[in-house]
Amino acid sequence: MHFPKLSPLQCRFIVSLAASLIVLSIYLFLWNPHFAYAAEIETLSPASPLITLNDYALDLTDDLEDPQDADGDSVADNQDVHHTKRAVGDVVTLGGSNVPGLLNIEAGNTTIWHFSNASLWAPYANLTDGLPSSIDDGDTGDSGTIYKRQNPSTRLVYISVTTCLQPQWNGSTNQTTTPPQLTLYVSNATSNKEPGPNAPANRQVAITLNEGFANYSMNATTDIYMSVHAPQVPANFSGIWNYEIAASIDNYYHGAHPDSPFLYLVDTDTHAALLVTNNLTQANPNETTYQQWMNLTSPFTVFVQPTLDRSLDGMRNSYCGMTHARINNASSSVQSGMITRGLGHKPKEQFYIQELNGSTSYFSVLAMEGNSTKTGSGVVGGGGQVWQPVSFKTKSDNNCALVFNLTFCHDVAYAVPSNQDRYPDQPSLSAVYDSYAAGLYENFAKSLDQIPCNTTLSAQYSPAKNCDDCADAYKQWLCAVTMPRCEDFSSPLPWLQPRNMGQKPINSSSSSIGSMPNPDMFQQVQGQLDQQYIPMTSAPSDSDAFRQTYGSVSATNSSRNPSIIVDQIAPGPYKEVKPCEDLCFSLVRSCPAALGFGCPDPGRGLEVDYGQRSDDGQVTCSYLGAVYYLNAAPTVSGTSSLAFAVAAVLSLWLLG
Repeated sequence: MHFPKLSPLQCRFIVSLAASLIVLSIYLFLWNPHFAYAAEIETLSPASPLITLNDYALDLTDDLEDPQDADGDSVADNQDVHHTKRAVGDVVTLGGSNVPGLLNIEAGNTTIWHFSNASLWAPYANLTDGLPSSIDDGDTGDSGTIYKRQNPSTRLVYISVTTCLQPQWNGSTNQTTTPPQLTLYVSNATSNKEPGPNAPANRQVAITLNEGFANYSMNATTDIYMSVHAPQVPANFSGIWNYEIAASIDNYYHGAHPDSPFLYLVDTDTHAALLVTNNLTQANPNETTYQQWMNLTSPFTVFVQPTLDRSLDGMRNSYCGMTHARINNASSSVQSGMITRGLGHKPKEQFYIQELNGSTSYFSVLAMEGNSTKTGSGVVGGGGQVWQPVSFKTKSDNNCALVFNLTFCHDVAYAVPSNQDRYPDQPSLSAVYDSYAAGLYENFAKSLDQIPCNTTLSAQYSPAKNCDDCADAYKQWLCAVTMPRCEDFSSPLPWLQPRNMGQKPINSSSSSIGSMPNPDMFQQVQGQLDQQYIPMTSAPSDSDAFRQTYGSVSATNSSRNPSIIVDQIAPGPYKEVKPCEDLCFSLVRSCPAALGFGCPDPGRGLEVDYGQRSDDGQVTCSYLGAVYYLNAAPTVSGTSSLAFAVAAVLSLWLLG
């Protein structure tokens, strides 16, 4: 057989085609489909459980069938009737699917609950308006996203219980432990109509509540019996428990997400904290889902409590417990609203929590009342949900204040140097910084207008960047350096830069400490002014760089913008989270050389003016949209990167 003779061009085409097919095959083989934020999870249907506890929500599919009763249906039926008559007053029957029961229970007691056959085979609940789309909070609880197909002869039932009240500490010392947890028992055999601590273990499932929450799902064909048991109350505790239990054929009535906070700290000042959710959707601005999220007023709520207050310990996974405890979620102290600032510029909810104490540790819990639009009996998910607590600590020196929702630097959201005597509220302080930055940008824009931006590609200043890139990079850099991110001068964090050390603390004199947190701080600042300060380690050894002190260098003795910060605001000594060095690098790369932008060299001032990003969740340098312990941007997974690398090498080998 003779093959046709190919020209050199045809040969190269065939080889290129073969290489491309091999590259595609390797990529598909190694590709991990779970890119960060690659796709949304479908909206939950009534038959799809919520994401719930990992260790405490068991997705077992035991049918309510007793192997020993398989040949004695008539006997079992008679036992059912007899049991119902005998148990009057002892068994509490739930009112139906998604209809909770609320009861007190004393130590050592057990309450038996009954979910009737009629409720089991009742029609599924109608869809009710909730969130515009489901959220991916990273929690991989027992429900997951793939569910077993139900047999027409059985129904999947979702059982959940949550603690609303628990015994309280009455010891003479500070609380050192938490109250014991209730236990949920669910019968998995028709012969066990009194599940509890005295029933056979092989005829029931026992689940100890975790922080006031437990759930369980099972396939059933007839009535379900379950119970809640209260343990003995240990020494130094007194009182009873109150709990809520529900069964549903649609979805869990209560929800908890202990493995995902889904709420992140932006920053704090002395009396407030700013927190934000993760992205609530990956939809684009022109999509209906995006617009629906942004039109919501406040789909979530937050609870805040001092860490030293342990009254909620034992109920941190319980929405019912949160609402009954005396913790802070009053509308007067928490302002919330939808934003798109930060990661991906996607919809998020922001919480500005006020009326906090300075230098105090708190924890905050993200929660949802009901399904966010409806709550209570008869609503699927009507019992509410909570997420993992998030810890934070307020500042102490009283000269850093949170600013956010600005007009020009709209991506700025953190504490800046402040003086409450001169600017007592957030709007007045924000206006000073924002108008100053806007004025500087106006001057830059006039210079940029002199650059031939709208010209042919060959005549532009860069084939990779254009004037829009330059304008964006400049604004990012300008807002970060004009509004320095402020920290307490007393903070020992190593990446902070001392600023304005030569200025006296607010309301201070030689005999007054002003805003400083302790009597020795003013003297410590004054004593440090004469200490040696070497900001440029690579300077010539015989230069003045090695004969400087904290008091003689403007980098420590003044501020980035003296005319605004030192003269107008006068915050006193503070420390700065320096802007990220990549903001400067991006500005130089994105703008034409004619504008004259440049960054300091390493060892010659770069480390004084700029910081470096951290990959451990800490905000070690300042950039717009920074949030603690939330990635700055999605990245390609390691497996996918490996696929690209292998494919590229193989392509070069085949085409070489």
